[in-house]
Amino acid sequence: MNKQIRYFFSFFIISILINAQLLAQGIRWEQGSFESILNKAKAQKKLIYIDIYTTWCGPCKQMDAEVFANPTVGKLFNDNFINYKIDGEKGEGRDLVDYFELDSYPTSMFIDGDWNVVMKLEGFRPTERLLESADQVKERNQISASDDELEQAYTKGKRDVPFLYEYIKARAFQKLDNGRILDEYLSKITAEQLKSEKTEKLILENASQLRGQAFDYLITRKNESVIERKIKGIISQNLNKAVNQKNEKLLNDVLVANGRLSKTFAEANEWNTDAKMNYFMLSNQPEKFFITAEFFMETYILKKNTASFKNLPEVGDVYSQKLKKASKFVVEHFKEREKLEKAVVWIRKSLEIEEKASNNEIYSRLLFTLGSKKEAIRLMEKALELAKQEKNDSNYIEVLNNEFANMKR
Repeated sequence: MNKQIRYFFSFFIISILINAQLLAQGIRWEQGSFESILNKAKAQKKLIYIDIYTTWCGPCKQMDAEVFANPTVGKLFNDNFINYKIDGEKGEGRDLVDYFELDSYPTSMFIDGDWNVVMKLEGFRPTERLLESADQVKERNQISASDDELEQAYTKGKRDVPFLYEYIKARAFQKLDNGRILDEYLSKITAEQLKSEKTEKLILENASQLRGQAFDYLITRKNESVIERKIKGIISQNLNKAVNQKNEKLLNDVLVANGRLSKTFAEANEWNTDAKMNYFMLSNQPEKFFITAEFFMETYILKKNTASFKNLPEVGDVYSQKLKKASKFVVEHFKEREKLEKAVVWIRKSLEIEEKASNNEIYSRLLFTLGSKKEAIRLMEKALELAKQEKNDSNYIEVLNNEFANMKR
């Protein structure tokens, strides 16, 4: 091998090694003053990713070792952002902490060249979550107009498909509800566009309503696990909204939507009855609650063989919690003997499934209200013992102690 060939071969190997090292590295941090970083961001039309740390911060060191050194993170951040790291307790770092009103470490931010914060991330951020945040910021930075400009254009009647897409993406970044606007977008695209990955992603990220084109689309694919989870999320969010607003019309929409999702009538009816029971409980409608709870317990729980829960402890725990919550609500809202005795049956079923301080406490309170003082005291004493064995919160143990003392008077 002559000298020229050896030289070329050595150069080739070194180039491969250098390139491999560059590809394998994590985030490259820029050096210099913060002002120089701002100028660089403006010149390159990029956002700045700034990590503000301290030398004593454990999670900061964990981010350095586990996240910032990751090659995938390095590739995404080096290609798309100006990356800057600064100690929050030294020099310019102190000024940045004051300016951005930071109170925890690590704090990292995506900002533009005019100091505007696009996204703020506090605490340790695992690799997957940091990549997800960076992708969101990257998408938002590709949108052609500001939030205000998009809002004004929509108000003035702009409705073409590319605009609506950008408008939805920008609003999603602000965590605004896009349900209605998403349906507008879907009404304007072709059947072929509806089948695209781009549209599927938009629907999964923004669908929120129980009626309309987006929900209808999801229902057609309800047997897919990802889609099923999304539908369940929409139903759950709207149920919470119905409770908070005391909106029975929305509750009925939730029940209809769950009926469309469920595979059988029995499955739909159990979930819907449970949802109504919780709705009436949380919206403080005792009479409606009791009627619904009585039907739910007798139809779906009391007839179950508790031995079957030994192999399904998670299911048993779910049913036990329902029995406890319902029994507690009865003892706190009713004085009628008939209703209290019904709740006694429910709490006994809970005790068959699992014996804990909480269900012994509720059983004790029910019996005390019914006049069985001696047995109530015994059960409250047992609840106290179990609470200590379970290492329950000291405040809960104090509550039990006070109830125990009151019962013995």
